[in-house]
Amino acid sequence: MLMECRGRWIILFSLFVIMIPFYVFGEAGQNGDIDEKGRRYFTDTIVMTHEGKEVRFYNDLLKDKLVVINFFYTNCPTAQVSLITLFKLQKMVGNRLGETIHFLSVSVDPERDTLKAVQEYASRFNPKPGWMFITGKSDHLRTINLRLGNRNPSPEAHLQVFLLGNLRTGKWMRLPETAPAFSVAEGLRTLETRE
Repeated sequence: MLMECRGRWIILFSLFVIMIPFYVFGEAGQNGDIDEKGRRYFTDTIVMTHEGKEVRFYNDLLKDKLVVINFFYTNCPTAQVSLITLFKLQKMVGNRLGETIHFLSVSVDPERDTLKAVQEYASRFNPKPGWMFITGKSDHLRTINLRLGNRNPSPEAHLQVFLLGNLRTGKWMRLPETAPAFSVAEGLRTLETRE
């Protein structure tokens, strides 16, 4: 039964893996070109981590990293599936979290997702170093959400996916937030081997 279920997820994983053209890299092949295009596309606006640190979105959180991004809001009436998956995934990746792999949970409701609210919310998932819950000024988060494909302004209707990206190569994929942790881990391995 477990093997049959796992086999279905592998098939679903294969079907749902979609390379996302966030920005066009062309054949430049130089990290400087990729870096500049990434900075321009994603913006380098100031955001706040759940640890209370002000950081630049691109330079500090994305540049040269292998990332998993999801969306959240602190007033969600149920525990979000994607956050539970990231909780499991952080155990699977072990000390690679914060070294070669980074998780970014991005607020879709920065007006209500104050630093205090985000700190309390993040504590439910026991994030290890390398997993950042991000909030900040509304206009900054709105821009970031739009650039990540989350276009619906209603928090309740936010994009329910994992965005996996290798910022060294510019390769991205999208998985449904219902994907199990092992499928997300497999997606990270796929992106890592495409360097």
